[in-house]
Amino acid sequence: MSNGADDVQFYQVNIAVWVLTSVSAVFLFVRLWCRLHFSRLGWDDYVLTTSWIVLLVAAALVSHLIGVGYETEDQERTFYLFQNTSTSMTTIATSWTKVAFAITLIRIVRNRAMNYFLWAVIVTENLILVPGMLSIWIPACVDPRRKFRPEHAVCFDLISLQYLGGTTIVYGGVIDVMLALFPWLIIRKLLLETREKIGLSVAMSLGALTGVVVILRAFFQFIQTDNDYQFMVFMSIFNFLEPAVTIIAQTIPIFRVLVVNVKRTAGYNTVRITSVPASLSQLVVVKSPAAAPEQRHSIPAPPR
Repeated sequence: MSNGADDVQFYQVNIAVWVLTSVSAVFLFVRLWCRLHFSRLGWDDYVLTTSWIVLLVAAALVSHLIGVGYETEDQERTFYLFQNTSTSMTTIATSWTKVAFAITLIRIVRNRAMNYFLWAVIVTENLILVPGMLSIWIPACVDPRRKFRPEHAVCFDLISLQYLGGTTIVYGGVIDVMLALFPWLIIRKLLLETREKIGLSVAMSLGALTGVVVILRAFFQFIQTDNDYQFMVFMSIFNFLEPAVTIIAQTIPIFRVLVVNVKRTAGYNTVRITSVPASLSQLVVVKSPAAAPEQRHSIPAPPR
């Protein structure tokens, strides 16, 4: 590192990156545990798990590039190589977390138009990776450190790169908001109490929080900085924040299964997953006859 201030900032970023990766891992573990014990794994679980694995590799790369530094030309080349690779992997992880949520919604949405839209999200979230990767790997022609970048033989105008990367980021934010609206359209038709509908809809719509992260990332895209090494490492926090928050948001609704399971000790003695027509999985809780006449409440469980 060039000075002590850089060391402190880089180590703080390293801690933040691993905290985000670890917390999202805990939530993902709870999701997978609930699926295995109360239902079964679906394609959305596999995609979400793959996204987290990609995020884990990206975190390891960030730790490595922080240890490399940028004092010599060889170190600078290595720094850019690992930084670009890490950013590429967080970009992939971010897109695939949205794909996982779209797959979840496809399994419970019966409206054809909505299904077409969700499939469009899956396709475009993978296609948008192309301009995203270009904005990461192709340097700006005015970049004084361009010669140290892996793809230094090709360059774009700075403003073109900023808009290319910004478009990728903003598109992801728009998709986050639109996907967050789907639970409200789906859950309102279920046989639930109003407070349960609102609670479950809010839980499933927490992915919209990543929209705040998207706004910050898009804003920082246009910031000019003297020390781009510090800036790139600092931006790693936002690169990890969006996929980590999305993983956490997709797990929170699963906690309802755990809550219902705990309530069995307070009077509920039967919790089971059943399938009803239209491929909608529901959690059926039957209250103990000894406590009261049989009552059934249907609440959504993770789609199979």
